[in-house]
Amino acid sequence: MRSSWIEVNLDALYHNAVYIKSLLSPGCRFLAPVKGNAYGFGLVPAAKVFAKAGAEYFGVAIPEEGAELREGGLVQPILIFGATFSDDYSLLFDYDLIPNLFRLDQAEELSALAVEKGKTLTVHLSVDTGLTRLGFDYTEDLPDTIEKICSLPGLKVEGIFTMLATTELYPERTYCDWQFGRFLELLDALEERGVHIPIRHVCDGGGTMAFPEMHLDMTRPGTPLYGMLSGEPHSMDDLQDPLQPAIEVKTRLASVRRVPKGTKVGYGATWEAPKASTIGVLPLGFVDGVARQAAGRGWVLVQGIKCPIIGRVCMDQLMIDLSDVSDPKFGEEVVVMGEQNGAKIDILEAGDFAGTSDTEFSCRLGRRLPIRYVGKLAKELGYAE
Repeated sequence: MRSSWIEVNLDALYHNAVYIKSLLSPGCRFLAPVKGNAYGFGLVPAAKVFAKAGAEYFGVAIPEEGAELREGGLVQPILIFGATFSDDYSLLFDYDLIPNLFRLDQAEELSALAVEKGKTLTVHLSVDTGLTRLGFDYTEDLPDTIEKICSLPGLKVEGIFTMLATTELYPERTYCDWQFGRFLELLDALEERGVHIPIRHVCDGGGTMAFPEMHLDMTRPGTPLYGMLSGEPHSMDDLQDPLQPAIEVKTRLASVRRVPKGTKVGYGATWEAPKASTIGVLPLGFVDGVARQAAGRGWVLVQGIKCPIIGRVCMDQLMIDLSDVSDPKFGEEVVVMGEQNGAKIDILEAGDFAGTSDTEFSCRLGRRLPIRYVGKLAKELGYAE
């Protein structure tokens, strides 16, 4: 048993996926993003849960993640959100992955390679309507470029998509509406040329929940699947209610000691005991995803009591003030994020302690922390200990 660990409830993931799928417009496909090790929840286990809940596509950031899904037995179409470089082209064909294309020269390269291999490569095209990240520039000659790509041999242009920039500002939606309008104008221009791309998709998690008129042919809900809504704190609380938290972070007390008033604690001696105090040490630190910023602003739960994080968070350890806890014991369970004895530190709070979002907090959890899967589905899928 490791001293610190992540606990993921697969039943909660399944509940969230089923709920999100129930919101989709009739005929709308459900793509489950599982990039970044499924936001820190475990790539293949999370994908298997989402597949069971009805996910028809998966989304990853890089080809290697898609290859890992295939190696894990997932057969659904897999879209790569990020750029694919030429040294990864073989993965597209070997693992039947769908690249995101946003350059004509790359489309031509992949067309020639597909013809050479005697294969057809399915692709999606991305368009930048206002996020200013990846995607074709929104220009007058873009319909010409897309029409040319659709005529290239060896390529099947199955989808076209854009990414919304401001869904976290809900209920403010002016910029989202502007982006959506630009995307529809492009689709109309393509249809006038006789170019029909069957899968059109726009919505991320916030868009999926807030803008049903933007669902089109597929949505890509990410953070809500994991019980989170990344963005401004509480900006989408009215949409978040049905979601279930699915992750906890736990550790154990590695040291308990009484110290006199005035005792300095941690590197830089940044904390001084204001009275005789009980100090605890936890065996996890910033390498495990607990940011240094959490010191002095965050806390953990011991016996359901909030214990402040004090001193500087170290690479592998951190210190807490246990003075309000009755008789704390070496080895006693500590909750860094989650519930204990009726008290709770939710993932939004845990992110706030680090000066970041709930999603960034989950994604930054270190690979050194093993994931323990709980719930009925953990047993059914063979992940329970």
